[in-house]
Amino acid sequence: MAAKEVDRISRSERILAPFQRRTSSGRYLPEIDGLRCLAVVLVVLFHSHGFFISGSEPSTAPELLATNPSTALGHLPHAIIGRGWFGVQIFFLISGLVLALPFAAHYLRGEEKPLAKNYFKRRLIRIEIPYLLALTFFLFLSIAIERSGWDRLPNYLAGLIYAHGFIYDGENNPLLFVAWTLEIEVQFYLIVPLLCRVFALPKLLRRFLLVLAILTVDHLCGGSWQAFTDSIWQHTVIRQLNWFLPGLLLADLYLSPNLKRIREKGGTLWADLIGISAWISVFILIDYHFTVSSRPFALLLAFWCVLASRYLGRVFRNRWITAVGMMCYTIYLFHNFFIHAIFGPHILGPVVTYEKGNWPINALIMSAMVFVIIIACGFIYLVVEKPFARGRVPWKKKKM
Repeated sequence: MAAKEVDRISRSERILAPFQRRTSSGRYLPEIDGLRCLAVVLVVLFHSHGFFISGSEPSTAPELLATNPSTALGHLPHAIIGRGWFGVQIFFLISGLVLALPFAAHYLRGEEKPLAKNYFKRRLIRIEIPYLLALTFFLFLSIAIERSGWDRLPNYLAGLIYAHGFIYDGENNPLLFVAWTLEIEVQFYLIVPLLCRVFALPKLLRRFLLVLAILTVDHLCGGSWQAFTDSIWQHTVIRQLNWFLPGLLLADLYLSPNLKRIREKGGTLWADLIGISAWISVFILIDYHFTVSSRPFALLLAFWCVLASRYLGRVFRNRWITAVGMMCYTIYLFHNFFIHAIFGPHILGPVVTYEKGNWPINALIMSAMVFVIIIACGFIYLVVEKPFARGRVPWKKKKM
């Protein structure tokens, strides 16, 4: 290997070293951090989207199919970015998988049962402290730039206990409006130990019950919206449970001997082919509603193929991609600050000229925005999130 190549690799190693995940469980899946990267990039692009659309672009799959091929191709980046909100559902499935794995390993492999005390303590430190720091920062920022900033104090206090959606009838927190998903995550954390009792059942029965539960919840909450019409239900775990439950089913499939054999052989090419089709179908199915929805299962299949593939998995295991995935929580908390407080008023227009509806050029500008935001959030991650990433308070000495 040439000296320059060695130097390049060593520089990459030094840069990426602070952004690599360390785990004592031995169950780390780098592909999951790669999928976290996909999810957070989709969300950042989506929240940047409003600056660049004219409102007349074809957006949905039916609209694209109704236009001529050249027009459809030119607006395809806009249509993909416009679906970036779905990154949240990708996060929910990841949470279902990651949180269920220790419990599934206990019931299916006889491994040590996760202690409730350690489970909730880790969640509290890992999630709460960076969230508290971010929420407090945005409260003082609001006070600094608005005369009515102190009026946000009730929103701040409601956010601290992850109850803003309940107290304000489903309204997003004006200090940190993406926090609605964190409130749902916390609700899910509370019921995970109970849901994971399903792994104590025989294989066919537990998988049947999980599939039935996904179909039922998706029909009641995701498809028809008729069962829960009050807006507050849209901001509870019930409304999103159809995306968490596939994570439990994926945890079951991941621990199965079949997937283990496939991964030990380096994956299969057919999983690559099916996986690419599955990921495409996931974003097409967003525009279609059926009596029996296949969307959660399409996303489940897409995840499974990443874990079983030969080449697709390599993409999601790339160290630069997993590094972004590792700091996705920081990016998620702070990206709107950069979009709406920095890029919107000070860069888009005054520095970078652009034309609304000019696709795919606008997609290139947005990609550059995302790159800069990720770099900036990387520094914030080292201060705000990384010290608590392993679920421990760094300044508290470990008992001997």
